[in-house]
Amino acid sequence: MKKSLYTLFLIPLCVISMLTIIYIFAKDEPLFFLKNVKVNGIQQLKDNDIMGRAAPFLSDSLFKIDISKMKEAIVSHPFVKEVRIKRVYPFSLVIDVDEKKASALWVDGEGQLHVLDENGDPFRGFIKEDTKGLIVINAKNKSGAKSVYGLIHEWFKEGIIKRESLSDVAYSEGNITIYGCGCDDGVEIILGKEDQKGRLKKAVAVLEDAKQRGFLIKCIDARFEKGAIIKERQG
Repeated sequence: MKKSLYTLFLIPLCVISMLTIIYIFAKDEPLFFLKNVKVNGIQQLKDNDIMGRAAPFLSDSLFKIDISKMKEAIVSHPFVKEVRIKRVYPFSLVIDVDEKKASALWVDGEGQLHVLDENGDPFRGFIKEDTKGLIVINAKNKSGAKSVYGLIHEWFKEGIIKRESLSDVAYSEGNITIYGCGCDDGVEIILGKEDQKGRLKKAVAVLEDAKQRGFLIKCIDARFEKGAIIKERQG
């Protein structure tokens, strides 16, 4: 019994000792020279964008690379959400990048277009490809755009309105007006400043009832405590 316990203790100790010796004598040997760096997960960025930030922390030896500082440098890029870096022995380094995703467009008070990430923060300028399926938020400043972004995503999560039904949101001094709501020509829904979620629920119910009755709605003003003002589409 004692011999077995001794053996169980001795084997792991020997393994650890051997690995330590290998590390000490081989960490600067060619076997562990860095020969390949692979970057995964980039679509908006290019390899050079990542390698330019990683290069100052690269070393001939895999063991001498400061992974922590390299990660900090790459994550500081405005397009990058998260980074994972791993050594792949004997001579490779793999950098996995999670980019921020374009989640909405923001038109600021000067008419400039910005792309918002998953948190509603602007992270880059507009490009032609960004027109596909992104909601447009019109707001004077960044805080207003972020506030609206948070609200509409709460409405999506609660199922009050579908993402694909919404095309534009206008925000001015607390007042919200939305456009879209599943019609080809778009329906304007005026929510105002107060109880915007409750007013939206009321407007959606009014719109559904109008569809069943065959009415074509152009605008719903839901700012009234009892009912709403409806403007029908002509022609």
